[in-house]
Amino acid sequence: MQLLSDEDGKCLRELESKREGDVIPVVNGGLTECLERDFYLVILKNIEFRNPPVPTVLLVTNKGRILGQELISSEEIKKYQDRSDVYFLSTDFIFFKSKKTYGDKGIEKEFFLLPPVPFPELEDVEGISDVTSCSPSTLGDSYIKDKYGYPQDPYIATIIVGFSKTK
Repeated sequence: MQLLSDEDGKCLRELESKREGDVIPVVNGGLTECLERDFYLVILKNIEFRNPPVPTVLLVTNKGRILGQELISSEEIKKYQDRSDVYFLSTDFIFFKSKKTYGDKGIEKEFFLLPPVPFPELEDVEGISDVTSCSPSTLGDSYIKDKYGYPQDPYIATIIVGFSKTK
């Protein structure tokens, strides 16, 4: 676990904003939420860490429609496996076939959203509030690992957790 500095927050914002210019932009709304808190820290996780309580990657439109999502458990994968209205883009990400990207006012813009994610382990800790977490993009993950001397191991991921002091 590592407490991140304001400088880290600034660098992470800059790195994440570069992804907004991709062919399908990536918007890290979770990072924005975390960096609005009084404190933010990074936790390293491996495959033994619990699954997130909600998907950490969504494909959405600027009108707020969900076109695709990460599947976070084997139960979810089984749930969608035989459905004809989804297409598996990978073993753990689906696209909803029936979702049209045409709105009343023309074509909707699509982007990947990394949303804020609850972090239940800290929700009932006395003295803190507004707990949230996020996954940084691969650029943010690499930045954190380089700066703090963590291995660039694809089986070790970073989670950023933000929280505030109870007022």
